[in-house]
Amino acid sequence: MPKSLKYDDSSLESIVNYASKLVGKSIDDILKTASSDFVVNSKNKGLIGIILEEYYFGIKANSSPKPDFEKVGVELKIIPLIQQKKALVVKERTKICSINYTTLVDESWNSSHAKEKLNKILFIYYLYDKTDFQKSKILKVDLWELSKGNSELLIQNDWENIQKKVIEGFAHTLSESDSEVLAASRSGSGGKNKAGKLRDLVPQANKNIEKEALKRAFSLKQSFTNQRWKELESVQKYESIIDSLQITNFDSFESKVLAKINEYEKKSIQELSDIFELNIKTQSKNQIATIIKKSIGFLSVKSKIKEFEQLGISVKTLKLRQSDMRPLESVSFPSMDLREFSYETWENSVFREMISKILFVPVYHNGNSLEEKYLGKSFFWSPTPQEELIIAAEWKEYQNEVLNGNCRVRKISNKSKRGYKEVSSLSKESATTIIHMRPHGRDSDDRDEDIFANSIVKQSFWLNKNFIQNLLKTKG
Repeated sequence: MPKSLKYDDSSLESIVNYASKLVGKSIDDILKTASSDFVVNSKNKGLIGIILEEYYFGIKANSSPKPDFEKVGVELKIIPLIQQKKALVVKERTKICSINYTTLVDESWNSSHAKEKLNKILFIYYLYDKTDFQKSKILKVDLWELSKGNSELLIQNDWENIQKKVIEGFAHTLSESDSEVLAASRSGSGGKNKAGKLRDLVPQANKNIEKEALKRAFSLKQSFTNQRWKELESVQKYESIIDSLQITNFDSFESKVLAKINEYEKKSIQELSDIFELNIKTQSKNQIATIIKKSIGFLSVKSKIKEFEQLGISVKTLKLRQSDMRPLESVSFPSMDLREFSYETWENSVFREMISKILFVPVYHNGNSLEEKYLGKSFFWSPTPQEELIIAAEWKEYQNEVLNGNCRVRKISNKSKRGYKEVSSLSKESATTIIHMRPHGRDSDDRDEDIFANSIVKQSFWLNKNFIQNLLKTKG
């Protein structure tokens, strides 16, 4: 091995064994053993990655298109984790490589630059400490291979769709929302120059297209790496829809899933309980999740759906009134951290990820018994460009309200056990078109604080009833 390295860079086993010694170490521990002084630039978003690459693995910063461990074809990726409620989750997307519009148009998937970087990745997961980055600690090392499992089916489909847009001269319309797993994410410094023109604009591959496109990079979406982390860390069992439905082409993924679930349209929950030999309780909160898993052929109702988590697909049950498809309640999303929400941008927001794709499962209620509730026609939904513009504007308006102190509550006397109710100045559902914010805590003691230390019951975003009702009518 090279004298300057403490491992054999021509041996995959040696690289992984050396990487495994990182587990339990903090960034400060690594810097203390570094052979030279490190100048901290806290504005550098990739600071921890640079430290691990250069001061632990001896990989100098370079612009080489080859994988970091070139001799064994392995790329190194450093994944930050943050604490969210009771679980650790991946903090952000993972950049794989820059997109060169000019060369991309002539590539094939099997020989592409992106696939070369994706074939084998050494993931290093660390718990990010936002108060002192040097206290951030390495938790796990994982050698991931593209060829194992069904990941390549998902990733190749995204790559080909991005390439198609570039070839056709639509690189300027690329968006992360176009992709399921491998996204064309913004790259560069961002913002505008003094003349008011967007920075990071480059020519398209087709010289006849005058419209410039933003610099972009291939990145693995947060949902994909987060599923991998959960699979590594948890005893939770996953099953694959691709396996259970024998899907060989991603273009048929949604249609095959819907075809299986909608075989049971118009059947009551009690009928489905009998068909699948399930003991579904009247008040059970996981009735629909259980039925979906059995309808697509899962062996265990306790398994999680691997591709749904990889693709960031959430499942939402719509409780409906039969006569007019009116939702009995708005559609909720997990509660937010008000302080973090205050500093997000829409492009990188948690909520944008949550609504990227949803499987809606309508359930018509003629009463409360299992015999009086039956399945409607399920469908996938992602915001159209116009819907996303509206959602982004409403999201931004709520962010402004939070930043203006609208979370401050006042107490109004009533006849409840507490003797009062709390009211904030946040806009109500009637003031918006698609989304609104309202309480989503377990009870009045499940609270959050905004940046002004105002205490309020935990809040979340909800899809408006009117929007859901209109959506259902368009879906037939």
